[in-house]
Amino acid sequence: MKETKQPDIETGNKQDERSRRTSSRILTEARRLFAEYGFTGVSAEQIVATAGVTRGALYHHFDGKKGLFRAVLNQVQTEIEERVKNAVAQVQDPMEMLIAGNNEFLAACLDPGLQRILLTEGPAVLGWEEWRAVDEDHVQGKYRAFLAKLMDNGVLRPFPVDALAHIISGAANEAAFWAARAEDPETALAQAQSTMAEMIRALRSE
Repeated sequence: MKETKQPDIETGNKQDERSRRTSSRILTEARRLFAEYGFTGVSAEQIVATAGVTRGALYHHFDGKKGLFRAVLNQVQTEIEERVKNAVAQVQDPMEMLIAGNNEFLAACLDPGLQRILLTEGPAVLGWEEWRAVDEDHVQGKYRAFLAKLMDNGVLRPFPVDALAHIISGAANEAAFWAARAEDPETALAQAQSTMAEMIRALRSE
């Protein structure tokens, strides 16, 4: 009777770990290069050379340079989402939660590389619709749901929720651009945060 060879679980685990390390290395180097030079300023050859991997590894893990940029953008969005969640968890008042989340988003975007990947390169590389879909998955969908909940609970004055979500988000994006390019970014950030905080508080139900 022929003996059936059992899968080598240990070998499989080692291969999975090597694959994760390779993927992580590519992602780390690509993020650094995209943040510094932009998508068009970096070649696939430069990315794989810097990461110390083959071009085949890039296509295996990310299906090319655009797929890699999409993964970088998702990583950035996830990090911002976590920062916002942590900031919101520090306050109790629902309106102040909105403000705390907005403040943290603005602070995160003071990083020029992060801002470049998220707000400048993202729409240009992926196209507006795909970039909005990524934002919807990470931020906009949850933000809109929270605004709707505040309206339902009588905390926020009634507005068309989609319009309000996009208006506040657009204002935050523009404020982030302005603060990052100001002569004194820290002062500009504080001004942007305080101004938007008052705008949000003005939406509270009487």
